[in-house]
Amino acid sequence: MKKKSNNNSNRLLKPLTIIGIILLLNNALFAQNYEWEIDKHKRREQEKKRELDSLMVHLKNNWQISFSYGQWYFNNSAKSRVASVLDFPNNMGIWNLSVARYFSESIAVNANFGVQIKKIEPIQPNFFSIINGDDIEIEGGGLILLPFSVGIDYFLMKKRFRPYIGVGVGFVSANSKLAEASGNMYDGINKDELESGSNAPFLEISTGFVYRTGKNVQLGLNCDYVHSKDFSESIGGYRSYTGLKISGVFSVVF
Repeated sequence: MKKKSNNNSNRLLKPLTIIGIILLLNNALFAQNYEWEIDKHKRREQEKKRELDSLMVHLKNNWQISFSYGQWYFNNSAKSRVASVLDFPNNMGIWNLSVARYFSESIAVNANFGVQIKKIEPIQPNFFSIINGDDIEIEGGGLILLPFSVGIDYFLMKKRFRPYIGVGVGFVSANSKLAEASGNMYDGINKDELESGSNAPFLEISTGFVYRTGKNVQLGLNCDYVHSKDFSESIGGYRSYTGLKISGVFSVVF
């Protein structure tokens, strides 16, 4: 009877042992799979962090090229005290090209070149007035300003949105040309042209912000106040290059 009981115990022990081994293997496999899922999650989080970091900071030792377009507004103090034959309006568009180098995450040195052109097209006289020999008077002209400056910007935040302040120095080359025509078809047309040119140094104070939209692209808004020394002569009705500039900026970082 005792021997029969031992046989029954052995029979029960074998399947229990097999079941235990299977459970242990399942637990080990589950633990291994669970660890793999944790590793995958960590890897995804690290990739996201690296991507965000590349968008927010790590600009040190990088170069940047920027293109901007905006509006320039002459200050009232820049208006010439001497009456001009032809006065240009106090606002005009400005194109600007800038190259910058980041020496740290917060400091960048830049060089800027701008182009400002304004034309005053003459009013065309009546065709029949010309044929009839009536006296006519025509006035027109053009103004071109070429500012160049170097400066330094300090960024207040190390994020995708980064406001900044800056200061710079430079000079502007200013030239204007005024043309007058008067007379009639029978007595002849008299033409007069007046050209003026001058250069002046200036000081520039800047503020604005940039927003990093990708690894290599930034968009921004820039506001500059410029104050220059007086020109040697009146240029288009203005005695200095003093005023405010507001521009939208597109930048590529590499």
